[in-house]
Amino acid sequence: MKTQILMALALALFTLTGIGCDSSGSVKPSDEQNAFASVAGLGDMAGDDESFAKAFVAGSVPKNRKDYSERGYEVAGEATFDGDTATVPVKIFGGVHATSGGEKRGGKPSAVSQTEQIWTLIRVDDKWKIKDAPLS
Repeated sequence: MKTQILMALALALFTLTGIGCDSSGSVKPSDEQNAFASVAGLGDMAGDDESFAKAFVAGSVPKNRKDYSERGYEVAGEATFDGDTATVPVKIFGGVHATSGGEKRGGKPSAVSQTEQIWTLIRVDDKWKIKDAPLS
């Protein structure tokens, strides 16, 4: 959670100061920010087959999408970037409210306990996609 808050503050600072802007004045997220967004947004993307599939490298999409939709994800430490590959420590936690429609509102919180895993991301066409995302 602290990492996400710090990233939001840094993004706000970049916006105000113009640091990280391209020639049009828009803010360009860093590789790290893009990779972290792929991790943090997976729970929401798991609510829909198509969105979930787009989050992963072709051929790496887990068959248990529902399990991913019932959890929350946040970066839990320092990521390692090596060219077009990143390894990211991810905290996986339960308690996200899930409904049969895959939305995160209402319903019962999942009973999944907290764990930490290392996920592998690959840059594909300038977008970070998940290659390997073990839940436990």
